[in-house]
Amino acid sequence: MRFRVASIALSACLSILLLSQPYTASAQTFVNGGAGKEPATLKAGVNFVWLSENDSQGLMFSNSFSHYLGDRLSLGLNLGLLSAKRYDDSKQIYTIQNTFYMGSLEAAFDVMQGEIVLLRLGAGPSFRHRAEINSDPEGQGTVDGSVTHIKTSDVGLHGFLENDFSILRNGVAGGRISYFHYKDGTPVLSIGMHLGFKF
Repeated sequence: MRFRVASIALSACLSILLLSQPYTASAQTFVNGGAGKEPATLKAGVNFVWLSENDSQGLMFSNSFSHYLGDRLSLGLNLGLLSAKRYDDSKQIYTIQNTFYMGSLEAAFDVMQGEIVLLRLGAGPSFRHRAEINSDPEGQGTVDGSVTHIKTSDVGLHGFLENDFSILRNGVAGGRISYFHYKDGTPVLSIGMHLGFKF
């Protein structure tokens, strides 16, 4: 009889102890899907870009949002503004000036998950509106003296490799390598860093 009362009391104490923990690691993993991650992430990044056909270089500023659908798969949206130029030393002018407004839908898969570090591969469709000043346009745009103004929109695909490091309580920082290829116009290679938070 005493053993039965003691076991019931012990069971009740353990139940109270477990229920008093509002958000355990196992619950977080179940609710959020994998490796104790929060389900959504918002990040801002800055990237060095290289446009191969025009041999121009510059920077791209981007904002991205992603949400986990399961343990390793996430979907997201990435919006960016790219500015790149090419300077001709012999002519002493910028022969290429690029301004791109870019957007991409992304599906990503975590190939490595850790408590602090994540590594993911992703791809998806991409679109952009580009405004260019080009001295060698190959029959595009509107001619203005020695240069041509090009304003058009392109669709294509992109792929990326990205890593995230957890910082502080809900912060995230990391790096990203992306390649954008479009139906028309020069492709874009970008390498950069980002900072954001999980919620």
